[in-house]
Amino acid sequence: MEERTDRITDEKIERYLGITGRALEKLRIAAPERSYGRKLADSFLEMANCYYSDAKHFRDQGDLVTAFASVNYAHAWLDSGARIGLFDVGGDDVLFTLYERSGSRLNTGGRTLRKRAGPGFRAGRGPEPS
Repeated sequence: MEERTDRITDEKIERYLGITGRALEKLRIAAPERSYGRKLADSFLEMANCYYSDAKHFRDQGDLVTAFASVNYAHAWLDSGARIGLFDVGGDDVLFTLYERSGSRLNTGGRTLRKRAGPGFRAGRGPEPS
């Protein structure tokens, strides 16, 4: 039986929370202390952590739609910080959307990025294997 993709399930929320949790653990702030970039990095990380915490709260309350929105918003802050160089993510282009992928520039205006539907989706290749 084919998995339905038009429903937010407990399993889907747990998978997305796990992906974003791994991303939070992996990243390191790249910007130097006492720099403007560091203030931005700290702010991006604070926003990601707040939305991640909100996602867990809404999940615990049974509000899966808001939990799903929150975890994706959290991951967007992480992707943004990684993409502009505030976070060092070790070149991980599975957990993060980087500007370049495997030596080639991402298609920033085409279908490659449109197919990326949130954390756990690999640009242009569908969902990350569990």
